[in-house]
Amino acid sequence: MTTTNLRQPEFIGCYDVAGARHFYGATAQEIDRSAFALSRVLRSFDFAPGSNILTISMVPEVIQYGAFERAVQMLGFYGLNADDSPFDAGRVESIVRQFAPVAVCGVAKSTLDGLAMMGHDPAKIFAGRVVWARPDAFDALVALGVAARRVASIGPMLALECASGGLHYDNREWTLEAEDGALILSNRMNRVEPVDRLAVGYQGAIGTHACACGMREQVVKLA
Repeated sequence: MTTTNLRQPEFIGCYDVAGARHFYGATAQEIDRSAFALSRVLRSFDFAPGSNILTISMVPEVIQYGAFERAVQMLGFYGLNADDSPFDAGRVESIVRQFAPVAVCGVAKSTLDGLAMMGHDPAKIFAGRVVWARPDAFDALVALGVAARRVASIGPMLALECASGGLHYDNREWTLEAEDGALILSNRMNRVEPVDRLAVGYQGAIGTHACACGMREQVVKLA
């Protein structure tokens, strides 16, 4: 892990570990670095130029999902957004119906609960799209017949599944280790708020073979 300098954070977000919320600061440069790594994952999909992509997140997730939205912009796609809340599920349905996004990122149990409450069928809403689901919604979407992919906030880092099925993280920016199955995160590049051996609350393993998509970013397998 490298040491930080005396810069001040430009964004304050948070991450959750074992139900406890931790605030975390980052600079625009750090978010841009994360966005560049996420853009490589997005390129593994053959999205047409100018496609719409919907992100479902909340403001405190700016460090993770703000980087994803920045990656969408970097590649020339159009970003749409809705809140990760059952009360905003109607807007998710409306955006999908009106703007036909090729992909939806960040679908959580809260969105699925809200869609059910409003009488919408998630299987129909998400059919034919790339859908990145959070851990609490992945199994439910698969059970509905949706070809879901994984997205996970691992501390302040966002891991995103590529077109070949690998859940990638930026190993240029971060070191992720598995100790007795528990994932431990540290920063590699200089950050305004260093992360030193953070137990992120996930069980899993680090992939030891190159992903079929050809990217150099390592993959993580969540238990």
